[in-house]
Amino acid sequence: MKHRFENHDLQTERTSQLVDVTDDVRAVVERAGVANGMALVYSPHTTCAVLINERESGFADDFAELLDQIIPAEDRYYRHDDLDIRTEGIEDDTADFPNGHSHCRAGLMASFSQTVPVVDGNLLLGKWQRIFFCELDRARPRKLFIQVIGE
Repeated sequence: MKHRFENHDLQTERTSQLVDVTDDVRAVVERAGVANGMALVYSPHTTCAVLINERESGFADDFAELLDQIIPAEDRYYRHDDLDIRTEGIEDDTADFPNGHSHCRAGLMASFSQTVPVVDGNLLLGKWQRIFFCELDRARPRKLFIQVIGE
């Protein structure tokens, strides 16, 4: 059995940004030399997601708008942002960048990873499917882990 693990560093630019990582995943599959197996794409961040959808600007804009309607970043009280009651996971800049909405969005999506079959050395994606890293918080450095296993 073959195995390859890679860490890919990303710099996001804004909330609800969809970063197409499909070509990165394909390149890892190629470097792994796996003919048949699977590719796991994983975000180690609690305010990000990995999703599979169509690369189309209308979708990206609709998705960002929907997230903002369902779980708005402003004009809503989040206990996670209330530092009078929050006692865990506090960093130096927590007060400057409240992100209760980001954690709720990630919880609703519950997609920190996606697994895609590899068949005959190729990702088995549908005709229009692409793999996206989704920023649910603010612009910042991020990591994406890609692991390929198989024979």
